[in-house]
Amino acid sequence: MYFVDRNLLDERLDYIEKLTTELEGAEGFALERICHMLIESTVDVGNMIIDGFILRDPGSYLDVIEILKTEGAIPEADQNDFKVTFGWRNKLVREYTDLDHGSMKAEFKNHLDAYRQYKSRIYAFAENDGQAVTAFKCE
Repeated sequence: MYFVDRNLLDERLDYIEKLTTELEGAEGFALERICHMLIESTVDVGNMIIDGFILRDPGSYLDVIEILKTEGAIPEADQNDFKVTFGWRNKLVREYTDLDHGSMKAEFKNHLDAYRQYKSRIYAFAENDGQAVTAFKCE
């Protein structure tokens, strides 16, 4: 079992929240960074929840979101939104010289509600899951 640092979890969820507010005005490299970090920080939080609640080990970024959906932490609609935006990760980390900023921004904006609601969904899951094994530091 891993211990999850609640302060770090809160910090990352706050970071995601800030990123969602910055997306609208972002262009160029700033847009790339925001989109990339939305994906990475969402997966980081997902992994923290998976570790803290001793859920099955994920095999990929999409698997993290699948586990969260299966365990009831996020609804299927959010899972689908994350899947669409996670599709940009490969381009952001491997094909970064050939990005269509307009399409990327449009897709993230169309699916931004999943990121906006992520914090409240994670908190609700952490507080309401009856089968949780408490593994949070700082509680």
